[in-house]
Amino acid sequence: MAKLKTFQVCEIAKDTYAINEAGMAAMFLVVGEKRALLIDTGVGLTDLKSLIAQLTDLPYDVVLTHGHMDHVGGAAQFDQVYIHPADGAALSPIDYDAVADYVEKMIRFGATDVYDCSTQDIKRLTKMPEVKYLRDGMIFNLGGRILKVIETPGHTAGSCSLIDVRERILFSGDACNVNLLCMWESIETLLSGLRAIKAHEHEFDRNFNGHIGYAGMPMMISMPDSVLSDAIHICESILEGSAYIERGDAMGRPASVVTYGNVRICFDKDRLRNS
Repeated sequence: MAKLKTFQVCEIAKDTYAINEAGMAAMFLVVGEKRALLIDTGVGLTDLKSLIAQLTDLPYDVVLTHGHMDHVGGAAQFDQVYIHPADGAALSPIDYDAVADYVEKMIRFGATDVYDCSTQDIKRLTKMPEVKYLRDGMIFNLGGRILKVIETPGHTAGSCSLIDVRERILFSGDACNVNLLCMWESIETLLSGLRAIKAHEHEFDRNFNGHIGYAGMPMMISMPDSVLSDAIHICESILEGSAYIERGDAMGRPASVVTYGNVRICFDKDRLRNS
């Protein structure tokens, strides 16, 4: 049976495209009247610039929701990218060996059962893009369409989400999803990021995270409506000491795990509160 290419594209709203890169990461292209915006760059298996040229001929900016390798791996294909300063070291330079390790892990999860890809497809570019910094409340005006930046730390120190005002979509990266990893920051920090999203929940109806179509799953859908409230409940119960904590695994790393509703949070039991 023939396998799929490294990317699949789905129009999730008017002029709004989800790009699923071999089940390893999801990127989003949002197109306005005068400009477009690419959210995340995946692991770098795909010639993103050529793909975007098929979807729009408008000039565009590139925003990275955070600095993990599955979101910045393709960043060097572009001349300029935006990232929060707390995660800026991920581009100094891109750690392509870490990208390859992640790709190998996803292959073991079954990515190559569906997609024709390997670590040899990673575009290891030496020229790094010019870096510009995101900040809370920053606006990208695409012409008839505005996207607003929210700082949502927790998954990483510099995690950011974006709200598409017109289509009422939250693009949350890895900051608010059903399998939420908080291995590098405290639960207290994660709760602050989730509460930042909560403060804007009247502005969006759907939450698309950075891993729709994960590991070969054919679905490219938004997160369940309860994800935000479930995640906040878990964080609060952990900090209150009332959570039922199990031992688990976070991408091959031992973790403490709490599950409630639609959400599973993996965290470091030694990083509950900010020092």
